[in-house]
Amino acid sequence: MSELSEQARSVSIEMRGSGVFYGWVIVGAAFVLLTMSAGITYSTPVLFRFFEADFAIGRGRAAFIFSLSQVMAFVIGPIAGSLAEKRGPRVVVGGGVFLLAAGLVGASLAGSYLPMVVCYGVAVGFGSGAIYVPLLGLIQRWFYRRRGLASGIATTGVSIGTLTFPIVAAGAADAFGWRSLYVGFAIACLAVGLLAAYVLVASPAERGLHPDGDLDVTALRPGEAAASGMSLAEALRDRQFYQLYFCSFGAAVLSFMAFVHLPQHMAEASGEKMYAAAIISVIGLASLAARLGGGSWADNFGRVAMVRVALFLMLITSILWVGNSLSNFWGASIYFVVAGLFGITYGLCIALLPTVIADSFGNKEISRIIGTVYTAFALAGLLGPTAAGMLRDHFGNYNLALALCIVLSALTLVASVGVRKRF
Repeated sequence: MSELSEQARSVSIEMRGSGVFYGWVIVGAAFVLLTMSAGITYSTPVLFRFFEADFAIGRGRAAFIFSLSQVMAFVIGPIAGSLAEKRGPRVVVGGGVFLLAAGLVGASLAGSYLPMVVCYGVAVGFGSGAIYVPLLGLIQRWFYRRRGLASGIATTGVSIGTLTFPIVAAGAADAFGWRSLYVGFAIACLAVGLLAAYVLVASPAERGLHPDGDLDVTALRPGEAAASGMSLAEALRDRQFYQLYFCSFGAAVLSFMAFVHLPQHMAEASGEKMYAAAIISVIGLASLAARLGGGSWADNFGRVAMVRVALFLMLITSILWVGNSLSNFWGASIYFVVAGLFGITYGLCIALLPTVIADSFGNKEISRIIGTVYTAFALAGLLGPTAAGMLRDHFGNYNLALALCIVLSALTLVASVGVRKRF
């Protein structure tokens, strides 16, 4: 016991001396990895014209490459989360980085459409999912009081990558070709991504700490401090799991609507095609601000309550969008307001949903549970934008699709009312 106390004392001195809780190193590594994976993924649409020319395909088949990668990223989530629980995040995230790089190299060598679909749509999608889900679960293990802030900072990497990488990709592809760009992305993945993955540590217990940096003497003995919470099997029998699943689905459908159809609706209503790009920028910047500020507020205000506020704001935003679509009373300017509000709600939901899942089910199998809940995003990506586009094509406007968005956002808000913090 005296030896254990001496170890605890030395760890405490080390932590006070450095002044840095290692959890923030985890957050920094997650930020880098999410910036890289999201940036590579969301730069794909600016390369569609190259894909169309090289593979003699139309815009729909080019877009399918991107859509498939998004679906695969969320489909692999439960498997990646389960592996992270068993093998540790360093192995799984590192494997995801390697798979992402391999998919990019394979895509750069593709001579026809089918190999491109397999290498990018499947391999890059799986790699991105193997990075994303384990990182979200890992942060919940390292933080409790400051989960919202930590998740907000880490997921800011998604916004930074989305804002910066497409610009770099467009310029580099024009100068060197998209194939060389993908090889460069792959090299960056291996050089930066593997280093970031290497610093990941599965639990603060491995460093003799509690979440948020409190010293945990018992955790210095392996296996003595087990994570509390539910298993995935227990969560699947819990009503709150399905409430959160539906909330995630509703928020994802409405977010995809904002990204995919709001810019097109704005361009149609105003006749200004440049406004479509401006709408995306407004959503991205508002989302960035919400992730940075909202996470910290949520830790004080209540993370479940803050998500509920975000869903309520999403309902109001949907009503504004529908109202302007029917009457055009406010004109084109209201679309920028709608974009900003959607960006705020999107940023809050992405940053805080993992923390609410952890608050609901604990840390025992948090990566596995997050991965399972996030399959709702794959379902939303498949159904939401496609159904809205079909309704628009059939009726010649977005009115019915937007009315259904109001209904869905209202149901999502109602489902969130019963969600409670339990761990």
